[in-house]
Amino acid sequence: MLKKLLMILGKSNITSDESELLQFVLDLAVDKVKNYCHIEVVPKGLENTVVRIAADFWRAEGYGSEDKPKEVTSVKRGDVSTSFASVSTAEAVQGDFLSKYRAELNSFRKLKR
Repeated sequence: MLKKLLMILGKSNITSDESELLQFVLDLAVDKVKNYCHIEVVPKGLENTVVRIAADFWRAEGYGSEDKPKEVTSVKRGDVSTSFASVSTAEAVQGDFLSKYRAELNSFRKLKR
């Protein structure tokens, strides 16, 4: 799945730090999917979905670039002044990260025991 993630993000030459960060993001996506679906192992049919979720996490956090999502904290009109604050993934995405993948995930979801 890591190779697919690299391909989706358009990365070919990465540092060891980026590799570890990519693996972390991929593991995070796997954990989210396993917890949502109540499964122990991600089935083959969900691998591409996991990779897409990981890519969304990567982009939402702004990893690999200095441009992170910003939120305006204050605006001053006279002598124009604007202040920004960094925004976490949960705030940047505005809600549940898996919501746009629910249709795909629900077909693999099991009842919790």
